[in-house]
Amino acid sequence: MEYEVKMNFYRDWIFYLKGEGELERAGYSPAENPDDISIQYFNLVRRLIPAVPRNVLIAKKFKCPSEVRLGFNLVKDKVKKGVDLRPHLSTRILDLDYDDDLLNDWGIHHLHLGTSKMKHNPSFFNRTGPVLLVRFDEQNAYFISIMEHGNWTNQDMIRIIHHNWAESIKQFKVNDAIGLNKPVTDRDIKSFRKSHVFSFIEPEPGVIYAPPGMGLTSSGVGLEVVRSSDHYANLMKTYEDVIRENIDEITENIKDDTGKLFFTMRINKKTYMLLKKT
Repeated sequence: MEYEVKMNFYRDWIFYLKGEGELERAGYSPAENPDDISIQYFNLVRRLIPAVPRNVLIAKKFKCPSEVRLGFNLVKDKVKKGVDLRPHLSTRILDLDYDDDLLNDWGIHHLHLGTSKMKHNPSFFNRTGPVLLVRFDEQNAYFISIMEHGNWTNQDMIRIIHHNWAESIKQFKVNDAIGLNKPVTDRDIKSFRKSHVFSFIEPEPGVIYAPPGMGLTSSGVGLEVVRSSDHYANLMKTYEDVIRENIDEITENIKDDTGKLFFTMRINKKTYMLLKKT
């Protein structure tokens, strides 16, 4: 017999992200629009740092000011052990709609180096003027520099990565490039980001990189965030297509005379990182 098949896996997926799975359970108040919820979730995941042990690689000529040395050693030890670094992140991690331009554009996190908890928000360590700039991958933490908070367009960060760990960003290098027609200044980059435009970077003559963080979309959201959101939306659609294409085999041993089948997506919670607001 022919069956009427009803399913909406994307709706089930968003329900998981919003409530049962992550955001509301972690204390956040997500948007109502499903697409907005997906963007908020992946934007948050992008800004968090998975708590896994990593090798700490420190750039040549790295200098740590004496006033934050204890905090620097604390963070370094946590990175090596795989301790959650959330208390050292920006307090903007509490805002689902905040777009971290430095992270989205260049793939670089900044960590505060306080050694005691904030009085009004003990979930975070005290904020510091100098902050640690770090690029993370699954195995390594690349300690780039310690700079003043807010110095987010300083191209020395990219120069340091290029001169110390060029292999780690080789996928962003523009091959056969001769050079930029016009030098891009730090002020230019600040203006570009404000307009939600990304720029290429030339850390040395003839060496050109596309943004190592994937860059920004016209809305200001990180391109990697949008790509992740779209990927899972398409994945849910693919799952539905597989069921429809194989419905005869699926229903072969089903004893049902209603002529209707309802499918619901159930999410394995171990697949996704646990979010926690506080």
